[in-house]
Amino acid sequence: MSHRLIVTALFLVTSTALHAQARRERVDPDIRKGTVTINPFAVFAEFLTGDVEVKVAPAVTVGAGGSFASSEFDGYRALEAKVRYYPAERALQGFSVAATAGFSSGEGTTYDGTTERRTRETFPSVGTELSYQWILGPSSRFVAVTGIGLKRFLGADSNADFFDPVILPTARINIGFAF
Repeated sequence: MSHRLIVTALFLVTSTALHAQARRERVDPDIRKGTVTINPFAVFAEFLTGDVEVKVAPAVTVGAGGSFASSEFDGYRALEAKVRYYPAERALQGFSVAATAGFSSGEGTTYDGTTERRTRETFPSVGTELSYQWILGPSSRFVAVTGIGLKRFLGADSNADFFDPVILPTARINIGFAF
């Protein structure tokens, strides 16, 4: 994975967040319509993960999440759609529960009885996630989010190393900006 891409992404997120905190007037966070976040800690492990989320109702957002890892992590890649529900009916803020659906891909070793070979497999995946999100700063542009969840690979079996087990725990500690 290109280190320039990682550094550029980190620069954009942090500079936007710092600019948002430099403003003095207080803006109501409820006016924000969406967020863009990345995990700044995963970058150091040559892993890039992020989310985009847009408010569609007072308690609901829709979005997408993506993860890309270097070959050290079996070239893991995932792209998924997310529907997130905020029980306090303040979409983009506070506790939420999400349903996810998408595709995950990884490299693994398969063995057909005589030969061992490296292959890439892609499977549909479904999951769930519990998160807490804050919109901070005087202009309500800085976003911090933590979350945990589970993802299940549909159709995967134990023949490929990467997809064994077929249930993967997930976690996110993201920062970004609200728009």
